[in-house]
Amino acid sequence: MSMRRSARIAAAGLGTVAAVALLPAGPAYAVAAGQLCNVNQNTWVRYTEGGDVMYTIEAGGGFRVDHLNFYQTWVYGHGNGHSDGWIPNDGRLYNCHY
Repeated sequence: MSMRRSARIAAAGLGTVAAVALLPAGPAYAVAAGQLCNVNQNTWVRYTEGGDVMYTIEAGGGFRVDHLNFYQTWVYGHGNGHSDGWIPNDGRLYNCHY
């Protein structure tokens, strides 16, 4: 392998590492406003992020996403026929679609 090719491969690898390092830290759970999702476990819906519980969505139940908090660690929305509230964005939402 030539020195020039070795340098290009090394530079490409460093570019990839730099690009990954620039990604924001946060959960790897992709959820977007307007999506309808299911919960994979019984989930408390809260008045505020980490606050008092309003109601529980049973495992497999639906949750309509309205928006996420700044750090994307909490999701605001509602269960079927219920008031809006917050649930944690910790991987419990699945099968999300528009």
